[in-house]
Amino acid sequence: MSTTVLPAGWLPGSFHRLWSAGLLGNLADGVGMVAVPLLAMRLSDDPLVVSTISALGLLPWLLLGAFSGAVVDRTDRRRAMGGGALVRGLLLATLALAGAVAHVPLWVLFVTVFAVACVETVADGAAQAMVPSLVPVDRLDTANSRYQAGELVTQGLVALPLGTALFAWSTSAPFVVGACAYAAAAVLAFTLPRRAARAAVPVQPAAPESVWRSTAQGLRYTFAAGPLRRLVLVSTALAATLQFAQGSLVFYLVRGVGLPEAALGLVTAGMAIGGVLGATVSPRMVARVGRRGAMLSAAVLAGISFALLGAVPGVLGGVVGMVAAAVLVAAAAGSAAAWNVQSATVRQRIVPGHLLGRVQGAGRTLVVGLTSMAMLAGGAVSRWDLRAPLIIGGLLSVVVALAAFRALAFVDAIPSSGGPTPLSPVEPAESSGPPAAGAGGDALAGARVHGGEMSDMSDQ
Repeated sequence: MSTTVLPAGWLPGSFHRLWSAGLLGNLADGVGMVAVPLLAMRLSDDPLVVSTISALGLLPWLLLGAFSGAVVDRTDRRRAMGGGALVRGLLLATLALAGAVAHVPLWVLFVTVFAVACVETVADGAAQAMVPSLVPVDRLDTANSRYQAGELVTQGLVALPLGTALFAWSTSAPFVVGACAYAAAAVLAFTLPRRAARAAVPVQPAAPESVWRSTAQGLRYTFAAGPLRRLVLVSTALAATLQFAQGSLVFYLVRGVGLPEAALGLVTAGMAIGGVLGATVSPRMVARVGRRGAMLSAAVLAGISFALLGAVPGVLGGVVGMVAAAVLVAAAAGSAAAWNVQSATVRQRIVPGHLLGRVQGAGRTLVVGLTSMAMLAGGAVSRWDLRAPLIIGGLLSVVVALAAFRALAFVDAIPSSGGPTPLSPVEPAESSGPPAAGAGGDALAGARVHGGEMSDMSDQ
């Protein structure tokens, strides 16, 4: 009997369809990320308006993250992703039409941003949950790497400059382009194969369970004592320390390092390139130093990069200091992307498919909540010294990574190829309450992703 050897890097066509839909959604997200604040500044001179828009973009993850995960696990994930793209496209098209025919009131902009973010919690969760349904187990590292790299390229290198150029040409143009991109993403999502719709439940419940009970089950499963909780808590701690470091990153680069404002776009592009390299190299790091070594090395490198960013450029000064700052920012972004790829793979390997949406939503809620507070704290500390958040946050990230060495020991038991992970427990019926104990007596459950992602900078 012959065995077919798949070429290195091979992924099925259905994944590329999902990936393409994700890229189109990222294009629309990135264009909106530029156009909405620019429109807000055209409508008001109050800096609080832009801050409010940023907060409205995060608030749904705090309010609806876990609930949206339950919705993802209970519905056809293809329809959740495709329908979410259509709704967001309609919202952007309405905003574009309003901007073309009349003056857009601020409250309309606020409502649109909040509504788009609410729908995003379901659509993004569905997209992430479909990856393990479409990709062989031994190709998850490659798939997550490609997904992360594609997102970074689309948002950082394509969408941001495109959105700026479109807005300079016409206020409505970026929203029209975003609406069209969402529509195309919806078409691709609706045509995904049936196996992506919903993961099978090992034991069907006797009666349909309410979405609220499903949400509660997902929270219990995610935060029950065991490997998954350790992964989520470590990811959250790292995200919080790195977001503390980034509290006033742009302010530091301009005022502290002396980087010209016109050069910030180059630094943003450097972050995207660094993130792509980190995501691409991540699977190779696993092959060389093991999964735990790859994850913790990425976390340590991210922390060191931020600490050096706060200490080195000021000493070097001038153009050399600016170049050093750009390189260190890119290194931090690459390290964060490498962590995100690995944490996504681990989560997909140890979480049963029918719970994946809820686990991702619960973890994302925790990450967004704590990192938002950490970023505000970093901004407050920067009023004392612009370098302090970078140095303190970077060093704390290294401490968290070193302290997590034992907590993440379970990832060494996850094979890089082959059959199901030995850590996966037999999942009880949907209505049966807390999860059963898995191997070694541990109850198992990002961020892309995400119990959560290590640092939002890799998502910007």
